[in-house]
Amino acid sequence: MEQYVRFLKLIDEAKSDGQAQTLTSAIREAVRHNILKDYLERKGGETLSILTAEYDFDTAMAVKQEEAYAEGISIGLERGLEQGAYQNKLETAHKLLLRGYSPEDIADLSGLTFSQV
Repeated sequence: MEQYVRFLKLIDEAKSDGQAQTLTSAIREAVRHNILKDYLERKGGETLSILTAEYDFDTAMAVKQEEAYAEGISIGLERGLEQGAYQNKLETAHKLLLRGYSPEDIADLSGLTFSQV
């Protein structure tokens, strides 16, 4: 278990550099220091594939989170603009009512429905 923890530390250091070649170096370093040596000598390529896929998954998830955040901002901005436009129509309708326009005319001019006026 101790060797596995030491191996994971080497991998974390390699991942922070973000290069598959660095992951290969971490595996070689582990073998050199007798960390999971027998296993890594037999399954080093498979281990590298798994670690690379995990890294790619983490990167993909980070990108998806950024995209979702940007989409959320876009949706929020769109909703805010729609609400602002609706509020502006209501304020205009109120002013027109105060000036004596009929609700039918205000609905026609403002784009609001009769019941909204």
